[in-house]
Amino acid sequence: MSVSVTAGGFSGNPSGLTRVKIRTRRWAKTTATQQRILDAAAAVFREHGFTAATIGDVVSTSGASIGSIYHHFGGKSELFLAIHEKLSDTIGAQMAAADSPTTFDRQARGYLEAIWEHRDVAVILASDDVPPGYERIRRDSMQAWFHHLLADQDLDISAHDALLTRVLIAVLTESAAEVMTCTDHTSAAAVMDAAATHLGRLLA
Repeated sequence: MSVSVTAGGFSGNPSGLTRVKIRTRRWAKTTATQQRILDAAAAVFREHGFTAATIGDVVSTSGASIGSIYHHFGGKSELFLAIHEKLSDTIGAQMAAADSPTTFDRQARGYLEAIWEHRDVAVILASDDVPPGYERIRRDSMQAWFHHLLADQDLDISAHDALLTRVLIAVLTESAAEVMTCTDHTSAAAVMDAAATHLGRLLA
């Protein structure tokens, strides 16, 4: 079946966006085997990059059989997209469980904190070495999530607010990219503070 791409619980249909058909399965609960395979795949993609990585590398790292990997996920592209979905769902659940982040800057900070916490996976998904068509999936996914964050900002469809929305999304996107590369939380927190300051000024 065609995958439902999510960003914090928001779905879109990427049908027709890829040059190769990407299929995967969604689960109500990730089993221990599935999680082990996903963790192994993330480690392999992080070390070798998507293009150079092989299913054999995932087999060696996870200890799962090649049949098990294809049964649970499919091929290499499906594994990559499953990692995307898992991280999106994890970040969405983490933010939903936060203590009433009612203001946009608090929601944005919560998002950046989640990116920091899961930076080892986030940096894989943010790289340039991705499956065909994933760039569009990633962009649509992030825009859906950021538009959700902006839903309470009383922005209209005027040219001014449409441009402001794009600028806010760009600030969040670049801030997330910076957070992923930080080597300690102090540095990451400084990026989050700067992002909150800039976002606050833009919305003032």
